[in-house]
Amino acid sequence: MTSLALNGTIGLRSTSQVSRKSKAAVRVATRSVRQQQHHQQQRQRSAGHVAMNRSTTRPLTICASSSTPGVIPYSSLTFQGTHDEIPQFGLGTWLSEPGKVYEATKAAIDAGYRHIDEAWIYYNEAEVGQALAEKFEEGVVTRGDMFITSKLWNNFHRPELVKAGLEESLKALGLEYLDLYLIHFPVAFIPGVDEATSPEQVEEVPLADTWKAMEELVDAGLVGNIGTSNFEIEHLKQVQAVATKPLAANQFETHPYYQRNELVNYCHDNDIVVIAHTSLGSPANVMSAHAASQPLMQDPVVGEIAASVNKTPAQVLLRWAIQRPTVVIPKSVTASRIVSNGEVFDFELTSEQVAALNGLDKPGLEGCFNHPKTPWLGRSEFVEGETSHYCNE
Repeated sequence: MTSLALNGTIGLRSTSQVSRKSKAAVRVATRSVRQQQHHQQQRQRSAGHVAMNRSTTRPLTICASSSTPGVIPYSSLTFQGTHDEIPQFGLGTWLSEPGKVYEATKAAIDAGYRHIDEAWIYYNEAEVGQALAEKFEEGVVTRGDMFITSKLWNNFHRPELVKAGLEESLKALGLEYLDLYLIHFPVAFIPGVDEATSPEQVEEVPLADTWKAMEELVDAGLVGNIGTSNFEIEHLKQVQAVATKPLAANQFETHPYYQRNELVNYCHDNDIVVIAHTSLGSPANVMSAHAASQPLMQDPVVGEIAASVNKTPAQVLLRWAIQRPTVVIPKSVTASRIVSNGEVFDFELTSEQVAALNGLDKPGLEGCFNHPKTPWLGRSEFVEGETSHYCNE
């Protein structure tokens, strides 16, 4: 997995004669060396992998994360710009209840997960960071074993605030760098606003400006790869027009009801790894109550396929996503379900089963469970005092 630096102190903090500017230069240089070492290791690992993209027959090369019985295996996709590998299976942490995500993260690592997906707006990075620190201390994993993603929230889009947004996440997680950092939405809020509840709290910040500040984070050695989240093709093109560093990944909702094939194909054609969120329909998400479709895991086609392969509906949905291929990050805080979700590498869906699931796609936003009516995405009007249709608080 991606590794830019070992957990520890970097720099010459004990040398009072060294200026802050010099210290910063030493930190960057140290991270740069470690980054180069990491990329070399990644390229060596990649030699044993089969490249997976839309034009191939999608053979799945499995790398065992551990020889310990009961620990899930995993496969990886490769970022074309850096050749870093992102595990195709990770733990999602959105809507993980306070006090539970800490135990969930530890259970996931023990089960073989090596990829954790986080974000500033999830308000639980500190708990995940505590769990990571304990697993590092126990020797279960090292920082270099783990792939950690977080996201820049909408109120940090101004270029001068981008680094501050990252630093808040790094501090909460107790880390010196992230493997992947994403712009969470192509929408900017005024500074200090966590959730926009009126048009006045949304502001215009060019995505090109935010992206340029994201690139500076790579130069500073604070992140290994950068990308986007919930971006449509038009937004991706705005970034691509100015990007001098690879747009590594785009994370967005995609599943059999809301397949987003045009967007998925655009990403694959442009060497952008797709990270699928809401793969199971996000049943704990209050916004799902405003969706036009039945719960995804209750679909009879999904149920029939699950019964035929002796798997759960969740496992069938995750396997469908893996075979596209996309990265999946299912959320759970239940230890048994965390293990169960990971049991998707011991079977494959047939072409007929994949075709049946492909046939479930719905038009427009009919199959959307995540932000189907969010006003700051232009999907409804702001209503004073009413946020239940797009806010989980």
